[in-house]
Amino acid sequence: MKPIHPGFDWREAARLALVSRMIDELEENELVPQGHINYQFSARGHELGQVLICQLLTHPHDAACAYYRSRPFALGCGLTIEEAIASDMARVGSINGGRDIGVVWNLPRRGRAMLLPLAADV
Repeated sequence: MKPIHPGFDWREAARLALVSRMIDELEENELVPQGHINYQFSARGHELGQVLICQLLTHPHDAACAYYRSRPFALGCGLTIEEAIASDMARVGSINGGRDIGVVWNLPRRGRAMLLPLAADV
């Protein structure tokens, strides 16, 4: 049987989906209750689709504008765990130096799609 898409890195997709879920759980169970962050925007249930789409966006001109529940997509595009948590906590080390609420920054191209400023409107 021919693979659905031979270019997918399924281990990386699973790893990033689990990382995103673990960050959600850390935020929900510790960081929000302890007052370290004010907002929690779970991507629960959307992880796998988002990280797989990222794997297809490798052309140098690819860019995407995601939304506030797109952390798995951002991780798939190269956001590090440290940057994700620092952004949540509005700390230095985040994508924009701590001047955000964790969901409205942009991400320069890191081998996959460049992320244009994320939308946080509902």
